[in-house]
Amino acid sequence: MTKEELYELLDIESAEDFKYVENVAQYLECEDEIDFGVLAALINELDKDETAGLFDDYFEEIMEFIPEAETEIYGLFTNIRRSLTGMLKNADEVSTEAKIAEELERFRRWYSLDSKVYLTDQNTMTEFDTTLRDALCEKRLENLGGKKYFYDFTEAMDYPLEEYVMTFGDMMKLAEDSEEEA
Repeated sequence: MTKEELYELLDIESAEDFKYVENVAQYLECEDEIDFGVLAALINELDKDETAGLFDDYFEEIMEFIPEAETEIYGLFTNIRRSLTGMLKNADEVSTEAKIAEELERFRRWYSLDSKVYLTDQNTMTEFDTTLRDALCEKRLENLGGKKYFYDFTEAMDYPLEEYVMTFGDMMKLAEDSEEEA
């Protein structure tokens, strides 16, 4: 995928246009192959704090649709969210941006392509598998009056989360955010 194709996918004309949660959704929910170098070049041009905020908002939105009883997958999403936003906020080197691109691609592929969630229709008891992205979409539809499912996220739990060491600044910001929410 070329830079122009990526920008078209994200509905932007330049890196400065990447400023909406919808841009994050278009990237994370796409099924196309994305050239790593093109993605890393885009990340290099983005305002990292603003982009971290967009990813944080995206995670907040999608995590609302994780079924209440599914605390393990919720915890995993929380850790991925912290890791990705922390990496973005602290990106200050090209090598770091390459690492961010690698982590974003790993998450995107797992979330939208490779994960497997089993859904069982509560009326017919028929089961099918789908991706995490599509399972959360089904949960959104369910909340709007759509079919009701039982969700099994067991196989989707296999996500190799890289260790991200939080800086003192990250911890202070997290504490401030928690106080604001309370």
